[in-house]
Amino acid sequence: MGSHPRWADRYVLADGLTTHYLEAGDGPPLVLLHGGEYGASAELTWENCISELAQRRRVLAIDFVGFGRSDKVRDFGGQRRLMRRQIAAVLRTLRIESADFVGTSLSGRMLLDVANRRDPEWPIRAMVVAGIGLAAPAAVGRAVLEDFDGTVDGLRPSMDVLFHDPRWKISEEYLLRRYESCMVPGAWETATAGSLRAPARAGEGRPHVRPPARDYRGIRVPTCLIRGRYDQLVPPRTWQELAAQIPGSRTVTIDGSGHYPQIERAGEFVDAVLGFLKDASGGEE
Repeated sequence: MGSHPRWADRYVLADGLTTHYLEAGDGPPLVLLHGGEYGASAELTWENCISELAQRRRVLAIDFVGFGRSDKVRDFGGQRRLMRRQIAAVLRTLRIESADFVGTSLSGRMLLDVANRRDPEWPIRAMVVAGIGLAAPAAVGRAVLEDFDGTVDGLRPSMDVLFHDPRWKISEEYLLRRYESCMVPGAWETATAGSLRAPARAGEGRPHVRPPARDYRGIRVPTCLIRGRYDQLVPPRTWQELAAQIPGSRTVTIDGSGHYPQIERAGEFVDAVLGFLKDASGGEE
């Protein structure tokens, strides 16, 4: 599954929250953000990319609150809002005034939403967004990712949704590592708390509402959209519709991979990221 790259484990207290992140390399800052499924973390998402990216960049792979080794906190007024504030606070504390970003799945959506604002909370110079289309993820696959009972066997179906390559889809080693990440004290509880409903609203089902298609025509930062060819959560059409909305966006399809090409095809993914960022900077790197 690839050798583990070297990085430094770091913690920073910002805006009252302790955030864990991985840091490696020197050069222009590159912020890596992970997805939102059970067991997601900076390490499990980016471990096969960090070493090569760090040859040209100062890589910061951050655990969102509720995930990995960051604080386990739930904002019932909006968890994504809390995550956006967390990342903004971390970068301010580290005195990073401008950075390139790579987001995948949940964090890819967050990057699009932040960059689409008149006054973005994050200092995005250029961004790579993987595993996201214009519409919300396919309902069937999303339901599998959300239906986790806290057991190894309960987590197993998500492997079929996230991956295409059998080496990852049936990997017991990786499944157990993801399960261990799910069972970090507070992680499962923080994620599952999003499903809690007051007794008076018990019949309303899950608290999230499937959002309408977005309008991202306000994005002006250089953008690259990456999709694994066999991504079950992002049909080609909605991915192409997203690309059509963002002026000058680049699209890259990575063969042999599903929702997480940065794991299944790390080499091709890194090449796509570095090639795009070099072009976005005018070839100055």
